[in-house]
Amino acid sequence: MDKRIATLLTTALVLGLSACSSSDELVSKTPFPTFSEVDMEGNEVTNDIFSEYDATIVNFWNNGCGTCIEEMPELEEYFQDFQEKNINLIGVASDSGESEEQLETARKILKEKGVTYTNLSPDPDQALYTDFISQLAGYPTTYVIDSEGNIVGASIIGNVKAQEDTLNARLEQAMDG
Repeated sequence: MDKRIATLLTTALVLGLSACSSSDELVSKTPFPTFSEVDMEGNEVTNDIFSEYDATIVNFWNNGCGTCIEEMPELEEYFQDFQEKNINLIGVASDSGESEEQLETARKILKEKGVTYTNLSPDPDQALYTDFISQLAGYPTTYVIDSEGNIVGASIIGNVKAQEDTLNARLEQAMDG
């Protein structure tokens, strides 16, 4: 009797969890923080960049994250493929603004991985870092941003390619407005 109850409870739990996770409904649509940061070449980039594209993928990574570095060639492929669809991809090298050594390490990683998409080097004293990046639960963390600068859905934590269906659903939501 106990085994049947345990099986029923387990089945109910699994069905309940899968029902929650299978929804493609828009989970959230909150503004991405206003920012003015520099890219790896020292060029200023602001959140105004979002209005230039139908959607933007923003990928937060750091120098010590193996998964982040491993997925860079896949992200570069997305960047190349999505350009014709007016979708941008921006990397944020979260720890690259902490020192000149961290910045050089980030630049070296990007060069070795053949990354051509824009990568920001956030200032640890600015709001993007103190109010947003410092709150990230892990790396890599990826967001989809619509043309109005709103985050579409929840963050995608971990390798993006492994969650391609989620990425595509969020991009579709972002582009549908």
